[in-house]
Amino acid sequence: MKRAEELKIGIWTIVAIVAMVFGIKFLKGQLHTSTVYYMQSPNVERVAESSHVKLNGYKVGFVGSMHYNYATNEVVLGLYLDPSLRLPRGTSAIIVPDLLGNSNIHLTLGDAADGFMAAGDTLLGGGMAPGLTDGIADAMPKVMALLPKVDSLLTGLNTVVHDTRLNETLLSVNTLAHKLDRTLSDLNRELPGILHNVDNATANLDTLSVELREARIRDIIGQANATLDSVNLMVSALNSTQGTAGRLINSDELHRQLEGTLADVDSLVNDIKAHPKRYINIKVFGK
Repeated sequence: MKRAEELKIGIWTIVAIVAMVFGIKFLKGQLHTSTVYYMQSPNVERVAESSHVKLNGYKVGFVGSMHYNYATNEVVLGLYLDPSLRLPRGTSAIIVPDLLGNSNIHLTLGDAADGFMAAGDTLLGGGMAPGLTDGIADAMPKVMALLPKVDSLLTGLNTVVHDTRLNETLLSVNTLAHKLDRTLSDLNRELPGILHNVDNATANLDTLSVELREARIRDIIGQANATLDSVNLMVSALNSTQGTAGRLINSDELHRQLEGTLADVDSLVNDIKAHPKRYINIKVFGK
């Protein structure tokens, strides 16, 4: 009886172990038929069995085995790929770290014109692409050097923020802003009336300007009429025979007498020039 129970326990233990092995292989995808290729890499950091093998971002297989080649000092990875995937000669593989700290294998296909690789062939490449964590590791010294400066800046900013004078200044600015807001509100209320008064004043100025222009024109017209009247009077006087100027212009007899007088004066002047002694008698004293 005791042996039967032990036998049952042993059988169930074996079944559990087999189920666990098959479960692990199922989770790793190793129960599917695969075509195995190999790659060698001097550094397989963060690569593990069951790491994904991807082509153009799509999973086409997994890393099914890993062992160290002491002859070449490199790690040999067995890549278990979808059997429907045919790899052209010249296909290369590279290890690419991801954001979670794991590493996957990325394939780059060669030229199909060169033929295809057979199962068990070794892919070209095998190096490791720089990942995001590598960039972070390179940047960490610079970040660590900046931390003291950032801490000092934050300390100074904290001091400024908690300074009572700054609070008083902000309070004054806030009060001034409220006063300015009230002033603008008052101005908005008064502005329509002011604009109306300005419009009225402008209209009055326009009316006054028109009146001044009309008055000035009337004065000019009055002065012009007076001047024309004076001219008419002078013309009338010249045309009349009553005045001296009128007789001088309109009387032929007076004109002839004036011409005779001018002729006599001209004759006298010429005679004086010709015979000056007749008209000028100069005596010298002592003679």
